[in-house]
Amino acid sequence: MITPAFELSQDSNFLTITIKVPYARVCEVDLYIDGEDFKFFAKPYFLRLTLPGRIVEDGREKASYNADEGVFTIKIPKETPGQYFEGLNMLTALLAPSGSKSAKPLVEELGASSGNQTNEGTEEEEDDEDEEFDWQIEQVPFQVEPEHSLTLQCYYGFGNQRSGIFTRLQDELSEAIDLKNPDSTSPVERTKKRLAVEEAKFDPDHYL
Repeated sequence: MITPAFELSQDSNFLTITIKVPYARVCEVDLYIDGEDFKFFAKPYFLRLTLPGRIVEDGREKASYNADEGVFTIKIPKETPGQYFEGLNMLTALLAPSGSKSAKPLVEELGASSGNQTNEGTEEEEDDEDEEFDWQIEQVPFQVEPEHSLTLQCYYGFGNQRSGIFTRLQDELSEAIDLKNPDSTSPVERTKKRLAVEEAKFDPDHYL
């Protein structure tokens, strides 16, 4: 998962969280608001914040999305109006999990389950656990790439207006594309590699 770039601001009654998610699936957004915990999930982005004050979901919260800039703006009421939240610029502290919460016990006794439990049932439980999203995963603050590295990127897409997409989404798209490191491969080199792959895979007998 990718930790998105984000900013926090506040007034006397509300906390505003601005999240930049240019490649998110906007139709599949999950929000979680509870006390000092805030969670945002929109594949492939995940953001979990441990706040220095308590927020509340009481119907006054608002969220908007700017499609041109790829930015979510979420305005959440403070539980205590007038409270000032300290340390909103300390990103590392905000990204740290609030505690080591686990759905499993730290020590598990083997062989204590009922003898009537089948292996099939155990496999189904394991599958369910695998499908659960790990809200306690480690997060790394978003960092803007140095200016000199951006100049080395190659552009693609409609009108050659896109770059950096495959670098940010490498884990998500690695199995969907054949070309490795497209962000650092020039158009001429991409064409050469595409033709080489097509020639290697071409089978004239297929068309006979």
